[in-house]
Amino acid sequence: MAPRRSAREIADELKRLSQRNADDATRLSLLHEVQVYQEELTVQNEALTRAQSALEETRDRFIDLYDFAPNGYMTLDQHGLILRINLTGATFIGKSRHAIEGMPLLGFVAPDSRKELLSFLRRCRTRGRRPADRHDHGADFVTELAFRCADERKDVQLVCRPRRNRFEDGPIELFVAIIDITERKRLELESAHAALGYAALARRLLSVQDDERQRIARDLHDNIGQQITSLRLMLDVIALAPLDDDVRARVAQSLTIVEQLDRHLDFLTHELRPASLDLGLTSAIEQFVGEWSAALDIASAFSSDGMDDGFQLEPQREIHVYRVVQEALNNVAKHARASCVSVSLERTDSTVVLKISDDGRGFSPNAAQNAGLGFVGMRERAQIVGGSIAVETAPGKGTTIRLRIPVGPNSDPVRRS
Repeated sequence: MAPRRSAREIADELKRLSQRNADDATRLSLLHEVQVYQEELTVQNEALTRAQSALEETRDRFIDLYDFAPNGYMTLDQHGLILRINLTGATFIGKSRHAIEGMPLLGFVAPDSRKELLSFLRRCRTRGRRPADRHDHGADFVTELAFRCADERKDVQLVCRPRRNRFEDGPIELFVAIIDITERKRLELESAHAALGYAALARRLLSVQDDERQRIARDLHDNIGQQITSLRLMLDVIALAPLDDDVRARVAQSLTIVEQLDRHLDFLTHELRPASLDLGLTSAIEQFVGEWSAALDIASAFSSDGMDDGFQLEPQREIHVYRVVQEALNNVAKHARASCVSVSLERTDSTVVLKISDDGRGFSPNAAQNAGLGFVGMRERAQIVGGSIAVETAPGKGTTIRLRIPVGPNSDPVRRS
């Protein structure tokens, strides 16, 4: 089949035939070909008209979606000038679209956020100027800053995707989404204030507890302690009197019980009021671990590393660390059924780590949330000293508690002279 001629070629052929007075058959053939070509043009024209209508409908739909999207959208040039903005963005700023387009975005940003905006635009421009490769599908840049919107300050998150022009010397456009995060920022601020209030309350409660412990310790020492001492002296005097063997045995047994009671009372008084902290945290913990081991007949080991050069935390922080040791060992005595406990203190340039391990029955890690186990109190004390506490345990695998306390530039220790 011969290739179809164009309309121009057919017209030229008809002109030549008219000049040569060709036969009618040839002219009819050409006329038929022109009619077929005209019909095809009509069909193509109708298809183009339908395609144009579909494109216009798609454009109108896109404009509606763009203008009435839940978030604000705008297009910036590489200098931060607003080229286009949707109705949502204009409403958010509080001005008409006509008054916004053509203005620099910097003028709508709060003064304390302008430095961040300039840095953000610089990062977007740098990425937009890079030559694209087939693996680069564009990258989003995100920042948070504050807008001045109709005399009202609003916190926003800007998400930008630079559009690289296909020509290297062409202009760069920045497509930016405006997300209102004012409510989120308000909730975060309220949460931070609540956390500070809770921490202050916890600090106050623990301080009151420590004061009450010292008062009870003084009462035990001054009252019950003195009475036990008097009772032991009386039993000593009775033991010197002439007694039969049965009475003498009972007096000796009573003396043993009173002496044990006196030792337990001394340990309890020392636990409530750690006077040994005056000698330093390491000495206080080592002494307590030894007395606890002797009182409960549980083997123990204590070690320290880097704590013997006069290093000392602030007195209030030392008290909280000491109380963590007490609480942990009390938990061992009450729940662990352990035969051996190890306690260690280790200091690096930036951290003091307290580690308490036992070979007891352990428990499910979720059980640490139980306030009855005392872990809530230990966590509160860890927060007060600016540290963190972690529990490693499993049923039948024992328990290890690690308290990490920062001692860097923001939490300088004091040194004992």
